[in-house]
This record gives sequence, structure tokens and C-alpha cells, in this order.
Amino acid sequence: MKTALFQAFPAAFAFLALLLGNAAVAEESAKKPTRSLPKKPTLVINLVSGEDNLHAVTMGLHFAEHGLADRREVVIFFNVKSPSLARKNLADNVRFKDKPSIKEMIAKLGQGGAKMVVCPMCAEVMGVKAGELAPGIEMIKEREQIFDYLHENSVVFTY
Repeated sequence: MKTALFQAFPAAFAFLALLLGNAAVAEESAKKPTRSLPKKPTLVINLVSGEDNLHAVTMGLHFAEHGLADRREVVIFFNVKSPSLARKNLADNVRFKDKPSIKEMIAKLGQGGAKMVVCPMCAEVMGVKAGELAPGIEMIKEREQIFDYLHENSVVFTY
């Protein structure tokens, strides 16, 4: 009988140590603050194309829609040839094939929370004034208007 008891003792001791070890780990992990998941990268659409390449413009704006649907911060930077597309009086027939008009896409993105800014030098070259911009689109006056949205984990797509 003593032999059976001594043979069972190491197994019982190992089981007890395992239980106590798991309890200590559980208690220690309960003390640690839980980490939140990292924020999704900001999506920056660097829109350089203009009315001469509505395919690229539509793709960039469509990709921005996907970013908003994925609950990302979305920034659209109108520069090079695109500032004229940011005008509030942009014609409704400015569109790529059977896709929604550029004006409609921009309005929808603004309503969805996209931050939209225009390069002032590019706007000047294209003859666009700040007062001509569609609602929700800002002419950059201070670099913070765009740099405050560029983070270490920003992702930039150029169209």
C-alpha cells in the first residue's frame, strides 16, 4: 500500500503544481492592463490625375470609399491636375463611363467623413480659387491641415 501511495505522490504533486502555476499566471495576467488593437492605418489618396484620366480619378475615389467602409481615417489630397475636380460647380457629366459622377463621389466621401484638402500651388496653376471648392473640401493654408493626418502607419495610394 505504501508503494502505491509513493508512486501516486509524484503525479499528484505535479498536478497540484500545475494547478497552482496556472492560477498564478491567471492572477498575474488579470493584473496587466489589456492592450487595445492598433489603429488601422490612415488611408491617403494622393489624387494627381485630372479630367484627362477619369479612370484613375474614379479608381482613387472608389478606393477611398472602401477605406471609409473599413472604418479607416481617409484623406484625399487633390494636387497636380486634380484641383479642378474639387470645384463645387463641377459638371454632373464628369464621370468615367457608367460610374457615378466625380461630383457625386466626392460629396458621398465628404458625407462619410473623408478629410479632403487641395494643394494651393496646384490650385493656382489650375485656376481654382478657395471659394470655388465644393463643401467639405479645404484649400491648405497651414501644413498641419495635411501633416496632422499623416501618421507613422499611413498608407498612400496615388492615382
